[in-house]
Amino acid sequence: MIGLLFFLINLDVFSKIDSVVIYSDRVMVTRLANVYLEGSTDLVFSGLPGAIDDASVRVKAKGLKIGEVQVKKGYKDEPHFDVEKLKRKIEALKIKDRTYADEVAVLKDKEKFLQTIAVGGPEVISKEIITGKVSPQAWRQGLSFMVDELLSAKMRMAEIERVRKELQDEIDVLSHELNDIRSIVENRKTIIFDGHPEGAKNYRIQLSYILYGASWRTYYELRAQPSKGNIGLSYFGKIAQRTGEDWENTKLVLSTAQPALGGTAPAPTPWYIDHYQYARAGRGFLDETEAPEKALKMEALIAAPPPAPPVEAGVSIWYPLPGRYTIKSGDPEKKIKIYSSSFEADFEYFIIPRITQLAYSTGKMKNTSDYLFIAGQAGTYVGDDFTGKTYVPTIAPDESTTVSFGVDDRVKVKRELKKSKVSKGGLFSGKTKYEFTYENSIKNFHNKKIQCTIVDQVPIPQDPDIKVKDVKIEPEPSEHDKDRGIYYWKVSLDPTEEYKITISFTVEAPSDSEIQGLMP
Repeated sequence: MIGLLFFLINLDVFSKIDSVVIYSDRVMVTRLANVYLEGSTDLVFSGLPGAIDDASVRVKAKGLKIGEVQVKKGYKDEPHFDVEKLKRKIEALKIKDRTYADEVAVLKDKEKFLQTIAVGGPEVISKEIITGKVSPQAWRQGLSFMVDELLSAKMRMAEIERVRKELQDEIDVLSHELNDIRSIVENRKTIIFDGHPEGAKNYRIQLSYILYGASWRTYYELRAQPSKGNIGLSYFGKIAQRTGEDWENTKLVLSTAQPALGGTAPAPTPWYIDHYQYARAGRGFLDETEAPEKALKMEALIAAPPPAPPVEAGVSIWYPLPGRYTIKSGDPEKKIKIYSSSFEADFEYFIIPRITQLAYSTGKMKNTSDYLFIAGQAGTYVGDDFTGKTYVPTIAPDESTTVSFGVDDRVKVKRELKKSKVSKGGLFSGKTKYEFTYENSIKNFHNKKIQCTIVDQVPIPQDPDIKVKDVKIEPEPSEHDKDRGIYYWKVSLDPTEEYKITISFTVEAPSDSEIQGLMP
């Protein structure tokens, strides 16, 4: 073995990034190298990023036996281009700052000189005027000149102070950026392994490793086209890249896998239950008067429904992007289209006058593609008009979702309080009666028929001493949930048609109580 190692030759290998698989918090980089080998050789891949996960390094080459793989830390001898560029920027700003500092020094000398003249001025002025050497007007002009020069110097120094503060702030920002880039790009690693070829020929070596500093997230552009009855969906991946190495003409794959979560399922532990005990005062715990409120909050948390389960789609989904891309480390986030299509949609307006007198345009579409659309942020458009931002949930194939496209001013919503009356009970009843009547009107100013879902509500008492009675609703709602006091109307409105809903109710409560949330 000693004899074999003696004849091993160190060979620096040039490699190029061929493909990158991008996860939500890291990337898997694959480099390719073509090397002609005749005998056993130590192959050296140097200048690799310092953030490489050493345990993730893998080497493959057909016909080449791979020995021990070593990862060694080091630093670049030559500064990275980005580092040099930032250093030049910082130095240029510092030179500019020194120029301003020199100007301030000159202005201060000028100020001292003018102040010296001002101190001895009165005595000289008196003598010169008495002897008739100069006229009073000439001295007034001279004094005015000195005052103007002093004011000008002070104003200029104040301006320079402000500019120098801005310069220093800019220098501080660039210095922080320089330190960040240095820590990423100058901290490097070298991968060394011994290769034993089956014969003298060219070998294609594939080196892969996991690297931190890059990620991707989903983004959508949703374009409503009500006249065509469809929604145009463009599915993008937004890629952030700060790995310390540039991706030049590289194949990209976006993966939905989450390596950070690990591959081991959690172990079960005993599920203990016990009597609930309020914390007692005087022992460093909460006051007993707070305990019932805390208990109610805890019960609410326990009773809250769990989040929707994830859509099962195997271990992960990969999106191989067509073509090749160049993304340099530190570039702004890059938006790359994954998929684009149109889906049939049913459009309607969603209106809740009690909460807001606005009509929200919505479209319900079904995912008829083979793509699983991962949850993410979206920009919404109606035709070519940008209407705002929304959040798209995960949409599996054959699953439907409703998207809001913002407020439409051509559907007018109005809510009026038509009646508000308070009646105090007699001496023995001890009750106060509140009477309300509301009228909602919705008018269509489009030149076409529209569909609307209108929602109104009746208050639901949380105390048995409060009663809601005499509920009257006109017209009858299409659907209702009386336990929650919510009523729905599904209506079609022709152009210029107006639809009105009247809802009235009374509330009875003890006269000595205050009712919270009764008024809108």
